[in-house]
Amino acid sequence: MIRRTHTPTTPARSFRTVGIVFAGLGAFAILVPAAATVIVEQLVAWLMLFWGIAGLLFARSFRAFSEWKIVAAGFAVVALIGLFFVVYPGTGAAFMTAILIAVFLMEGILSILLGLRMSGQVTHWQWIVASGACSFILGAVILSQWPQTANWVVGFLVGLNFLSTGIAMLLVSRAARR
Repeated sequence: MIRRTHTPTTPARSFRTVGIVFAGLGAFAILVPAAATVIVEQLVAWLMLFWGIAGLLFARSFRAFSEWKIVAAGFAVVALIGLFFVVYPGTGAAFMTAILIAVFLMEGILSILLGLRMSGQVTHWQWIVASGACSFILGAVILSQWPQTANWVVGFLVGLNFLSTGIAMLLVSRAARR
């Protein structure tokens, strides 16, 4: 009789598997950013819809408090926005892209100001200014082509994130094997 023993999954193997999956998803999203944008948008839309519905059910348990209607209204807004994005795909991508533009522009301005303020106190403060300039330029470039960028920018950025995470996991798996 052959006896099989279960060998536990090593951390290196787990990191490798996760790395391959993330890198593959990231490459797909970068190669087909419009499709990835739709997928991300719909995922967010459905999550918002379910979050809003669950929140409405949760708000009912607070009926003893006078503020329960405010809580319910907030969750109703979340559910309605999610439903709107589910029914009208594309509007969610435009909205998410607009938020990304605002974040990149604001982060850029704040980093530049922070770096300049730190100029007399910290060495290499120029890197903070350079980082802020990169964020601001990225926001301005996306804004200059908006709303057309809404068709692909979310998927592309998510793809970059997944690809870099996947590569990091693959590198960690190599180090863990040693």
